[in-house]
Amino acid sequence: MICLFSELLTHVVSSHHLKIINMTTRNYFISCWREELPITVNCLRNVPEERWNWQPHRKTRTAKELIDHIVCHAEDLEEGVQTGVINHRLSTNYASIDEAIHQFEQHSANLLNLIAATNDDDWNHKIIPLVVFGSTAFELCMRDMCWRLFFDVIHHRGQLSIYYRPMGVPNPSIYGPTAEIMEARLAELEGKN
Repeated sequence: MICLFSELLTHVVSSHHLKIINMTTRNYFISCWREELPITVNCLRNVPEERWNWQPHRKTRTAKELIDHIVCHAEDLEEGVQTGVINHRLSTNYASIDEAIHQFEQHSANLLNLIAATNDDDWNHKIIPLVVFGSTAFELCMRDMCWRLFFDVIHHRGQLSIYYRPMGVPNPSIYGPTAEIMEARLAELEGKN
């Protein structure tokens, strides 16, 4: 049995069906940010402005505060890659969801262009401090700082995703169909029968 598995594995690995991708962590970061960008924009767009002040608990951020915080991460990273220092924006105050999305898309595009133009030595070794209220909160190499704030965007997007239903808003699709999408599909199928 083990011999058969080994032969099968050897065949699969040596077959033309397996493609080996040689991608740097810098290129992988760019690919991941690009992939997550429309998902994040969809999540931001799904919060109606009349529900911006909603929050599940008085100690949590409002939906608007979460949106502003997510958006300013792209600006923070753009600044960090461009200047070598992040003066962290804890929040901003966008007048509309369209403005917030425009800024997120613009800063994301600028960020990805800057990272694409960065050399591997800077990406892997250049230290970027994250400054909050004039003091360095922490510092990481550019690569790790980019990944840290990327994961923070996804984290805060996840926080925002639990706000939708209690706000009375349909949950947007993030990584697959939501209950609302599945209910609509089932209703459509039942209507065909």
